[in-house]
Amino acid sequence: MTIPTPRSLKRKFSERIEDWFHTDAIHPLLVMGARRTGKTYLINQMGRQLAGDQFVSLDFQTDLAAVERIFGGPTDDVDGIVKHLAEYKGVENLDPSRALLFFDEVQLDERALNSLRFFAGSRWRVIASGSLLGVTTRQRKLPFPSGVRQATLLPMDFEEFLWAMGEEVMARAIREHATSLEPYMLHDRALDLYHRYLIVGGMPLPVRQYRDTQSLEAASEELAEIESTYVADMTDVENGISGISAKRIWDSLPKQLLRSSTKKFKYSEVVRGGRRARLLEPLEWLAAAGIVNINDLTRDSQAPLAPYNDEEGSFFKVYVADTGVMFSKFGIAPGLFLNPELQASLSSDFRGALAENYAMQALKAAGLKTFYWMPEENAQRGEIDFIYQTKMAEVIPVEVKSARNVSAKTLSRFMRESRAPFGVRLSENEFGCTKLENGAEFRSLPLYAAFCMDGMK
Repeated sequence: MTIPTPRSLKRKFSERIEDWFHTDAIHPLLVMGARRTGKTYLINQMGRQLAGDQFVSLDFQTDLAAVERIFGGPTDDVDGIVKHLAEYKGVENLDPSRALLFFDEVQLDERALNSLRFFAGSRWRVIASGSLLGVTTRQRKLPFPSGVRQATLLPMDFEEFLWAMGEEVMARAIREHATSLEPYMLHDRALDLYHRYLIVGGMPLPVRQYRDTQSLEAASEELAEIESTYVADMTDVENGISGISAKRIWDSLPKQLLRSSTKKFKYSEVVRGGRRARLLEPLEWLAAAGIVNINDLTRDSQAPLAPYNDEEGSFFKVYVADTGVMFSKFGIAPGLFLNPELQASLSSDFRGALAENYAMQALKAAGLKTFYWMPEENAQRGEIDFIYQTKMAEVIPVEVKSARNVSAKTLSRFMRESRAPFGVRLSENEFGCTKLENGAEFRSLPLYAAFCMDGMK
């Protein structure tokens, strides 16, 4: 009996790998990102597609004994390394003009990681992956390799989720409406898929599980396992931080984001009497591991934007890097969230926390460096959830609303003061646009269209 091969998930990062392979392979490509974002699967898939039988993969988790022998000689002897690798994998006649070498989880061997600098400019194409790379390199004796291209694979955004669900036509239509800002005929259907994405998230295994079974519960099981993996990583005694503090920060995030007032991260809500000196390093570990996203405060309304630095460095927000993992942490049944009648029993703060966490994830996936904004202490009160600057030094505000009953007084006021060419309100409302007196545009985008902000002008 032939077991059918599961359909692969289309990822935007595939284009990044292909462009590198054809135009910039003189520099090794180091693919970083949180665990379980699909690095190994995607690189293996693209490697076979681009190099065929000239693709050679070395798994540093299962082949550690071989790794020590392959990289046991001088790390600058790249031809010797390739020779030993080919012998171990039983591959003959590797052609440097066609071959692609993959070092999977390269951070597990310091010499192998260091060798990447010597592969730069050599005859060989090398792609490497690294989970927890941002934290493991702190404990290494050799410097981080130079001459290496670095890229980060994030969880799947909502557009990629639509592709996985077979909704390519809808994804294209949403992009068209984000430009025209005309109402979308399938708005309610897109909202329903957005709500499901909040539950499933963008980690490939839960997405694939949901696509293949249509079971949110099956996806939730995968998400619970992913969180368990993260907790095991952060509490590992060899990671160089206080695992207890890291887990307490992690466990505090739902409460921090449920706050009805500003969702600024508060050390005191992690542990009674919590202080920055004790909790900063574990928090930075979580961010370096790709498990959380940090959004700093800025008080600037003109470019260049810079973080606001007070003496204690305590003005920032912390979000879970994947909305599915975030939803799983709340421990709420998916059916309750999707049932319009039962959903009313959930607080508006809960829906707001999910929407804002989703928006942070979407804006990061769109390649935008964001801040949140508050005026000077003596100014009129108000807060903008996200602002970012364009390459043309324009400052764009983004406000997030979880429902359809929305107002945007702070956003409109900020747009006038900052001379922003447009501002965006993300909500469950339809597409729309209002012209302000100064000619700027107040654009209304459904939350499901947040991925379109990667090219918005």
